[in-house]
Parts: sequence; structure tokens; C-alpha cells
Amino acid sequence: MDSSENPYAPPLTTPTVYDAQVVEELGLWRKGNLLVMRKNAPLPARCVKSNAPTDRRLKRSMYWHHPAIYLSILISILIYVILALILRKSATIYIGLSDEWFAKRHRAMLVGWLLFLASVAMMIAGIGMLDQSDAFPWLIAASPLVFLFGAIYGLLGARMVAPVRISNEYVWLKGIHPSFLADL
Repeated sequence: MDSSENPYAPPLTTPTVYDAQVVEELGLWRKGNLLVMRKNAPLPARCVKSNAPTDRRLKRSMYWHHPAIYLSILISILIYVILALILRKSATIYIGLSDEWFAKRHRAMLVGWLLFLASVAMMIAGIGMLDQSDAFPWLIAASPLVFLFGAIYGLLGARMVAPVRISNEYVWLKGIHPSFLADL
């Protein structure tokens, strides 16, 4: 049995392991399956989703607030929005993405927008032909569902990484490829 068939075999390439001084200088390290980084730390020139070398960067502005703030929704949505805007922490990072992952991101955004346009067309067609058939009220009823599905698909499909926590100095990110994390 060769090492390509054995899942317990050691890796064929040696990962780049940084010592503590380099980690402190870079401001990047892993904590379990999360990437922890300083807010101003540059990420390596590798895709965060596939670990392939890349020169393309995607600017991401990220926001996070403590999950306990969601409890204010029980009182009022308006109070939640105000608290979330006041108490949120933000960070701007530049993540490396390969051409393949840029294409996947654009495809997800395109599908989301097409589903949004389809929901608008369904609503207009349903209202315009309401008296002609019994099937057209179903178009009106289905259009909000198509809209919601398109919005969720577009948002989640285009999201490459997500903050788990943001402090005044550090950002914790999930959605990073395991081999990208293994090199840290």
C-alpha cells in the first residue's frame, strides 16, 4: 500500500512551520480551524480557499458584534439594529483568492441576482395575469420564496471567509482552507 492510498501516511511535502518570532512579526497564527490575525497583518500570497499561489486580492470589510446582542430582537428589531451598529467591531482585510474561487464567487452573485430578477418577473406576471388563470396566484405566492432563496444563496455563496470574533487588535476568521492553516 503506497502513501497515496493510506490516509494516515505523513504528508509528501513538508509544510512551512513558522517559529514564534516569525508568527509575532507576521501577526498570523491558527487556533484550531480558525485563522487569528492582527487587523493590519498582510496575508500570504496564497488563496485562502484552496491554498494555491495567487496575486489577486479581494478587499473585505467585516463586522462583528457579540451574539448576546441578538437577545434585543425580543424587545424590538429597531433596538437590535441600533445596538448592533453602535457596538459592532470592524476590520478590513485583503484575502488572496485564486481565479477559480473568484469565478465561484461571481457565479454565486450572478445566480443570486438572476433569482432576484426572476422573483420580480414572477410577481409582475402574476399580478398582470391574475384574472386569466388560477395558476397565476401561485406565481405571486412563490415570488417572495424565490427572492429569499436568491438573497440567501447570493450572500452565502459569495462569502469567502467569515469573522468569528473581532477585537480592537485581532480578527478570528473561519472558512480558511486546512492546508493554508497547516502552514501557520
